[in-house]
Amino acid sequence: MSLSRSVYMLIGVVSLVLAISPKWLMAQTDTQFWFVAPEVSKNGAQRFDEPIYFRLSNYNMPSTVTISMPANPAFVPIVRNIPANGAATVDVSSFLETVENKPANTILNKGILITATNPITVYYEVASTYCNCNPEIYALKGRNALGTNFLIPGQTHFENSGSYSPTPYNKFDIVATQNNTTITINPMKAVVGHAAGVTFQIILNQGETWSGVATGQAVVNHLHGTEVISDKPIAITLTDDLLYGITGCADLTGDQLIAETLAGNEYIAVKGFLTNGGERIYVLGLTNNTVLTFDGGSTVANINRKEVYNYAIPNSATYLNASHPVLVLQTSGFGCELGSGVIPAIGCTGSTSVTFTRTTAQQLGLIICTRVGCESGFALNGNSTLIPASAFSAVPGTAGQWVAARITYSLAQVPMGTTCLVSNSLGLFQMGVIIGDYGDGCSYGFFSGFSSLNLGPDMALCPGDSTCLDGGEGYSSYLWNTGSTSRYLWVSSPGTYWVNVSNNFCNLSDTIAISLFPVTQVSAGSDTAICEGATVTFDAGAGFKSYRWDPPGLHTQQITVGIGGTYTVTVTDVNNCGSSDSVSLIINPLPGAIPIRHD
Repeated sequence: MSLSRSVYMLIGVVSLVLAISPKWLMAQTDTQFWFVAPEVSKNGAQRFDEPIYFRLSNYNMPSTVTISMPANPAFVPIVRNIPANGAATVDVSSFLETVENKPANTILNKGILITATNPITVYYEVASTYCNCNPEIYALKGRNALGTNFLIPGQTHFENSGSYSPTPYNKFDIVATQNNTTITINPMKAVVGHAAGVTFQIILNQGETWSGVATGQAVVNHLHGTEVISDKPIAITLTDDLLYGITGCADLTGDQLIAETLAGNEYIAVKGFLTNGGERIYVLGLTNNTVLTFDGGSTVANINRKEVYNYAIPNSATYLNASHPVLVLQTSGFGCELGSGVIPAIGCTGSTSVTFTRTTAQQLGLIICTRVGCESGFALNGNSTLIPASAFSAVPGTAGQWVAARITYSLAQVPMGTTCLVSNSLGLFQMGVIIGDYGDGCSYGFFSGFSSLNLGPDMALCPGDSTCLDGGEGYSSYLWNTGSTSRYLWVSSPGTYWVNVSNNFCNLSDTIAISLFPVTQVSAGSDTAICEGATVTFDAGAGFKSYRWDPPGLHTQQITVGIGGTYTVTVTDVNNCGSSDSVSLIINPLPGAIPIRHD
């Protein structure tokens, strides 16, 4: 957004809001998503951080989706039933203060867990339509977001604008997925409550969160290179609020991060539509003495662990080869309006279809890369002329193996409101969507698959529950140790599961261990009979995380009642496993009056 327009609240400011709903962007599919929503600068009555939505979509199977906050028993779970090939939007604006992860350096109960009975995609959107100024989208990555070793990436070119309240900062937000998770943090620069370079620990239970916020807005105060190590899987959200630096514009940027295990050696970054040198990638070293070369040339840089190399993209696309795995963040956008996101390594990653909708009249651009030979397999809503093979050119340094394209669409080609399916019949591709205009904000997201094959971290299930293991997109063959040859495998029994997958370019395998939490046992008591007018107390026992008696709908360990009927108690233990038991109460009528005869 334009700073001058924002500060003086001039009428007619139009922000770009890329409203991504389930049918609109499909790539990161899963049945479980952990997320923590960042605090975004409100700027008083302008309400930069509202409204907020979860956008849900599924595929050819109906799905029941539950949004919960496991560490906040006062939050009533939200349930949506989505038909096959359907979509749903969940407006959580009324829960803004409940979900935004603030204040900094405090253990909070803000973690969000989204579960689905069949695979879905999920996006968190800061729509920012009250001010039309500061939108952003966070693509939830499911199991690809979980890990135990994270190094925080970041851009090193732009600073946070000082013109807003609360003051915008660079930050990272952590959510724990299991109880008693010990997290060790070594901040590269000072965060609220902790000095730079001084390691400290926090302990979070399932669904609890913590926010690390920079203490300054300049690039030298940003938190890239911060190390976060945990003994159980966590997820991290990265935010750089109201970034400023190109011709007086400022914009919210953010993404859900990937762990070090998904880092790669080779990346392709396709240039977007920013001006004044804003099209850049930021390479984060994970290993000392990592040699970086670009476009097949000579060595450009040698970086160590935690160091970031800032590289301006010189051509329409650039190829990075690193001697050791690295993480890469890209800044892109339209004009002066910034967007940023973590980009996936090339190789066996990508998608065969991505869907989006054009919700505004602002400029629409796609950035795409794929293996050579696949460029003739593209179509947009079945029309191959909208993504022609002629739009692609060779990516320098890849020995003719990869091609890339940058395509914009007029309103005549893709009218506002059109839902667009980008597909490729010949192979995998990576694609980013950019929508924006000068002064109107920008949303940039990379929506293709991030992992070549990732069954996720080992997990424990509640007895009776099941989970869906995903063998990944774009492979011609799948073989599970159970003998199944499908992409997805539903499991409910403990054990070790593995899958082998292959296509023309890759042969991969992965393994995951599934265990079960102890059975949760609860007793509502023995069936009881009492006299009319009396009461009885039923006690579910101590030690549970939550209770609910129906009737009367009380969330207490005990209830005292005097009305006949069946009473059911449902409890949740510390592992969020549930159990129920019922008890019957019989009311015996009082005997009738007996006349007393006097002689």
